[in-house]
Amino acid sequence: MKALAVARPSLTLFPRQMRFVKDQRRRPAAIGGIGSGKTFIGAAKVISRLDAPERGMIVAPTFDILRMATLDTLFGMLSDLGIEEGRDYDYNKNEKELSFRWGHRIVCRSAERYQNLRGPNLAYAWVDEGALIDGEAWKIIKGRVRVGRNPQTWLTTTPKGRNWIWEEWIRDAAGSELDPTHPIYRFSTRDNPELPADFVEGLGYEGRFAEQEIEGEFVAFEGLVYPAFSRSDHVTEVDCGGWGTVLAVDVGTRNPTAILTIRYAGDRIHIEREFYRRELGSTAIVASVALEDDRTSPDFVVVDPSAAGIIKDLEGLGIHARKAINDVVVGISRVTSALSALTIDPSCVNTIAEFESYQYPQGGKAERDAPIKANDHALDALRYAVMELQVPGWGSIDTTGLAEFLRQAGVG
Repeated sequence: MKALAVARPSLTLFPRQMRFVKDQRRRPAAIGGIGSGKTFIGAAKVISRLDAPERGMIVAPTFDILRMATLDTLFGMLSDLGIEEGRDYDYNKNEKELSFRWGHRIVCRSAERYQNLRGPNLAYAWVDEGALIDGEAWKIIKGRVRVGRNPQTWLTTTPKGRNWIWEEWIRDAAGSELDPTHPIYRFSTRDNPELPADFVEGLGYEGRFAEQEIEGEFVAFEGLVYPAFSRSDHVTEVDCGGWGTVLAVDVGTRNPTAILTIRYAGDRIHIEREFYRRELGSTAIVASVALEDDRTSPDFVVVDPSAAGIIKDLEGLGIHARKAINDVVVGISRVTSALSALTIDPSCVNTIAEFESYQYPQGGKAERDAPIKANDHALDALRYAVMELQVPGWGSIDTTGLAEFLRQAGVG
């Protein structure tokens, strides 16, 4: 069958976007702030290859991101171009695979369990929100791209500190569009004319966090709040059968709302699942908490103390919700103590990224300093939960017989 036997209007791209889409080098990267159009041009690059009967792969950090951001963008662009599901291609939701009538195929995968990325021989791969995946996943993906007319692996992301992406595209390469194998294209949130005029200012981001999240810069986060955290020690799957459960909620508007499903047993704490989404209204937040409450039947739900209306709405649904204790300094101390017995499921990519970037103000930490109010939404939720739980190094004292002892000693 003739490839792309449909009328295709063209995509509208500005010059730097077009250079990225047309780039034929082995591993181009589009690095930019939130809402800067990175996913759009990543999908545009997929579309630019559709007329060959080859197989590609799209990878996102989690299936939620894959479904709600990456594929949603791609499907919308295909529709705008007159390429329709059911007529020109089929999407198998179970297999997570797109099959086009002219022989092109795209497998869609999550990088949570990255060993599952092994297997297919690919002509290309696109990794969206690459800073949220493990560097080992990237190595596996690169190894699969080795057939076809121009084997190519590209990446789109907002930076998350100076991690493996910084090492590969900046430290070990030219750090510019001119690099022969690792060209890097930079985009600011401000570059996107489709965003509301007050979007950037409404975020309220400042300092290094603004440099990362808006300008797409690779920022070295010094003075980390939890320097003992490491992926090798803390990120793992855990069987939590028989453990207790807490839901912890930090409420955001333009900032993300974070809902953590936290399991606990004795000293052990495991972050099993995260919900992390921007720009939700109170109705959607309540519905999301209620859905997870129904799924997990938690012992209680601890909620951002500033969200009194949401707590009231949850109570109205019969959910045992309580107002969190919001002592930041004490809470950080208790989370620090809990780290020796705390683990995180690999699917909790935003929580992991926050552990690696939540920092004190530049210049160090005084005894009562509060951290910078950024990179902290999931970690605030964790802090709310830990304030309610027993962790290593602090607990209750057995006071059995204490009153009688004091009476005999003539005290009180």
